[in-house]
Amino acid sequence: MSRPANASRADIIGMLQNGHSNNRIAGELRVDKHRVRRIREELGLPAYVPVEQTRTLEEKWALYARPVDDGHVEWTGERVGAAGTPVMRYKDSTYSPAALAFEMQHGRQPQGYVIADCGRKQCIARGHVDDEAGRQTKRQKLREANGLTERPDTCPYGHDQSVHGRLQGDGRPYCEACKRERKTDPEAHREARASAREAVRQDIEALLRKNTPQMHIARQLGVAPATVQRVREDLGLPAPRAGRRERYGSLEEAFHANTEVICDGHLRWKRSTVHVCYRQQRIPAARVSFELHHGRPPVGPVLPGCGMDGCVAGGHLEDRPMREANKRADKAFAAIFGDVA
Repeated sequence: MSRPANASRADIIGMLQNGHSNNRIAGELRVDKHRVRRIREELGLPAYVPVEQTRTLEEKWALYARPVDDGHVEWTGERVGAAGTPVMRYKDSTYSPAALAFEMQHGRQPQGYVIADCGRKQCIARGHVDDEAGRQTKRQKLREANGLTERPDTCPYGHDQSVHGRLQGDGRPYCEACKRERKTDPEAHREARASAREAVRQDIEALLRKNTPQMHIARQLGVAPATVQRVREDLGLPAPRAGRRERYGSLEEAFHANTEVICDGHLRWKRSTVHVCYRQQRIPAARVSFELHHGRPPVGPVLPGCGMDGCVAGGHLEDRPMREANKRADKAFAAIFGDVA
């Protein structure tokens, strides 16, 4: 059945975004082809190029990838679904423009979903998109730089975090299996949450009855101190007796009070959280040690260069400029002397 004359602007835009030529749109919608051309120009869409003239996937991708501000790239071709997800049809297959951008940038197929991590929704710039593996690697480095503790082996609902563990953009952990269950079977997930909360409450009660300090319980079980307090009140247990808090005369004293020397000059942090707490400040221990040793604040992440994970000895730590300088020195040495057996 033919469409009525003078079809709507939305009809024209829909066919333009699907990659059809001005002549085909004018013929099918029975509109003036000059009107179609004007709308194409207003939208900034590229001129029509027949698929048979597009020899590769990359060439067709480039036809609909339009650079915008700050290095971002937006997709001007077809979109599907309520969210307007970009898609690209090539011959008999459908592709994700973001996944193609990743493959062109890295020379390999992505693992998992490919999305932009630049802050602009649905950006497809080659250097702005990343796959699941790349995102998790970046977030783990951010977590380590912030001195956060190791992730638990299992989530509160028993899922193995070596398989299902993921990290949010700020480095905080979450469980992908729990996320899926919330979507597919919310009732079962609510029951599992209730069971896990009861198990945690029983663990809190057991530790409280052993006179374990509330803050120690909170850190050990990974719960808020207020949760421990509520359980104490529900059980009718007496309030904890206020004790004397540790006080240090300087940041250096606070640092060394929580370290111990081990073999080969390595320094190990003794507390569960790798932070120096001093005068209402909570500073990563590695950054404190670096500044005490080198007399300047570090630039970028501070990591041990001695080969021992978790070492906080000031002389064993490196910031970004030091690592870059070491790399340049290694290259210069190799250029002069070659590989040394």
